[in-house]
Amino acid sequence: MGKEFQLREFQLTLADAERTRCKLGNVVLETPLLASKLTSGVSFKTENLQVTGSFKIRPAYSQMIALTSEQLRAGIVTSSSGNFAQATAYAASLLGVSAKIVMMRSSNPIKVERTERLGGEVVFCENRFEARAEEVARIREQEARTEMFPYNHPNAVAGNASAGLEIIEQFPEVRHIVVPISGGGLISGIAWAVREQRPDVLIWGVQPTGSNATFLSFHQGKPRSINEACTIADGLQVTRPGELTFPLIQRYVHDVVEVEEESILHTVRILAEEEKLVVEPSGAVTLAAVLDGKVPASDTVCLLSGGNISPEILKAALDA
Repeated sequence: MGKEFQLREFQLTLADAERTRCKLGNVVLETPLLASKLTSGVSFKTENLQVTGSFKIRPAYSQMIALTSEQLRAGIVTSSSGNFAQATAYAASLLGVSAKIVMMRSSNPIKVERTERLGGEVVFCENRFEARAEEVARIREQEARTEMFPYNHPNAVAGNASAGLEIIEQFPEVRHIVVPISGGGLISGIAWAVREQRPDVLIWGVQPTGSNATFLSFHQGKPRSINEACTIADGLQVTRPGELTFPLIQRYVHDVVEVEEESILHTVRILAEEEKLVVEPSGAVTLAAVLDGKVPASDTVCLLSGGNISPEILKAALDA
């Protein structure tokens, strides 16, 4: 493997990832790696315990600190299903930046409320993934704001790489790392950073069957779109893999698997009752893949990407 990759006109190296990690150090937590109490051979990278309750502070803050002072003064605009919204609002509050965040009307109300509490201005759009991009483009053009990207940007990839660097330091014997996939920013950053240093480690991606655009794309060898996402995992709703992230997934990821809705809810309950970890469905898909036998349970790290679960979904999981 080479020591750099090309994303359009962008070029990143592992040195860039290390520098980004250093810059994140005052804001982003190095989350604990915890051994499973129930499943032998499995550990959890607990990004559900991260600042704002998900890994999204990594790509949000890494992009924001790369902006010029002029861009920061003009404010930023982005879109999100919820976790990137909260992370962006938090990062913007730290830097004194105005943040407008486009969210679908169907977004998790808990995530909307927390985004507003953190200082973000939420702008609602139709319940279509494409409508988010359309509204962001309108605001960007009318208000001259700088757009930030939940996953499809090299600085987002570099920010997410920091989680991979932490994992191989915390658990040098790791053989398998399991990561949720939506647009692919998290898994592409982790896979790149880990596999360039440890090509023996296998990276596994997981998607719900109701939102499986990257699963289809990976196995057919080209980007595929789905008409709509239909899953309880509200953080995994991207309907087409990122044009910057998909080539990295093809290059560095060992396999992408699917899990069913019933399995996701069951795993949320297992994590809460047995592991004493509150994890949203989008983060629980990794352990679900292991429990379903789709990923090995041997020196395996499951990344729990977020813990921002609504009380209703948590109750449904506990009652299932």
